[in-house]
Amino acid sequence: MMKFFRTENCPGCQDIENILKQLSLACEVIIVKEKNDIPASLPSDIKLPFLIDEGRLIQGINDIVSHLNELEEFKSQWYKFQSDACYCDDAGNIE
Repeated sequence: MMKFFRTENCPGCQDIENILKQLSLACEVIIVKEKNDIPASLPSDIKLPFLIDEGRLIQGINDIVSHLNELEEFKSQWYKFQSDACYCDDAGNIE
């Protein structure tokens, strides 16, 4: 499960939470109020917001959104090819 660490009054962070909900991804959201709310195992100079996905640390709103966009594309492809239907591109080539 992903963990998303954010501050309480961060508009970009709310956008990230909305994306997580839209994608129906399992994620624990942690509102950081004090420095000790961040696990001691992480770098001491870590900056909020950040996301931990399968041990991978992603920092900053833009990088987190980019990562979530990649997951959305993967999810889309996953669902697309889970049936026994054939998919063709605009030129008629089988995907």
